[in-house]
Amino acid sequence: MTTRRQILVVDNGAQAPRLAAQLLTSIDSFDLYHSAECTTACDMIPARRFDLILLGSPADAECLPSLGKLKELGCDPAVIALLDADEAGRYLACLKEGAVDCLMAPFTVEELVKRMERGMAMKALDRERQDFVSMLSHDLKNPITAVIGSVDLVRERRLGPLNDEQAEYLMAAIDSCNEVVAMIDNLLDIHRYEAGKMQFRRQPVNLAELVRQTTARYRGIVQSADLTLTAMIDDDLPDLQIDRDKFTRIIANLLSNSVRFTPEGGTITVTCAQGVSADSQLAIVLSIKDTGAGIPAEDLPLIFDRFIQAHHHGSRGGGGSGLGLAFCKMAVEAHGGAISAASREGHGSEFIITLPIPETAGQTP
Repeated sequence: MTTRRQILVVDNGAQAPRLAAQLLTSIDSFDLYHSAECTTACDMIPARRFDLILLGSPADAECLPSLGKLKELGCDPAVIALLDADEAGRYLACLKEGAVDCLMAPFTVEELVKRMERGMAMKALDRERQDFVSMLSHDLKNPITAVIGSVDLVRERRLGPLNDEQAEYLMAAIDSCNEVVAMIDNLLDIHRYEAGKMQFRRQPVNLAELVRQTTARYRGIVQSADLTLTAMIDDDLPDLQIDRDKFTRIIANLLSNSVRFTPEGGTITVTCAQGVSADSQLAIVLSIKDTGAGIPAEDLPLIFDRFIQAHHHGSRGGGGSGLGLAFCKMAVEAHGGAISAASREGHGSEFIITLPIPETAGQTP
């Protein structure tokens, strides 16, 4: 028996969705529901699992095409925007707001049904992809965590004596496993954020102290890589409402990149001080700068995209997953901040994070 698809038509005063509903009444595989505007539709969505929403182009950008709005309601149906012939200017806007497709009048019932089936299939594939990534990530992380614990027991000589060379190789194995765990955490958090399920545990945090603590943990790694680490951190900074764990990972990701791509004898400089953001707001500015290989000019605009890895030469260890910087961008922007990169190939890179200082902090330049 074929499952009947649950379709919600929201016309928002547009003719195209109203006429589309008339065309679809003869299609036996669809159960049609109607709402005149988005407010009523939002009341209907939690009570019924809709497969698809046919949406008249709304004047309000915060209407149903916003994926965030749908996910807040506990569902994520496919959305197809239906536009009247005089609404060509809304085409790209509807896609950016979250519609999987956009159909403009005139259209036939055959074309409408074809686009509806394709939109629902695309959404189903996206759900399966997200579920697969989440499942795979969890199934990978658990055994790797167990491996780290077992290897660490041996490295600490709890199961018998080791020489220094053996202990060094075991530490290298632990570091590699930790890199994989970090990749998994980055991937999971990116998918949680895109699914509207990311939780940020904001609390008052002194960023200067957090930078100092995280940097201190890297001094041994920096020393073993024959690098120099310099930290210039302003002690007199206001607390910010941020997620401590997320920002620890942000700093760690940036420091790891600098270590990986800076040759022996190089320098990594960390600064954290009060300054001014690109939009002329009082902000805390965090900079991590290195004298490493640098980033090719053609790669620089893409480095914060997922799975993008710049073509570095002479990197220490593997090239990375291309997820660390994507996570940094997502997490920083979720806190109202900004992250940028400046680099010249062969002359090192600098990553700069700016976080606005709230007026209640009472700071003066």
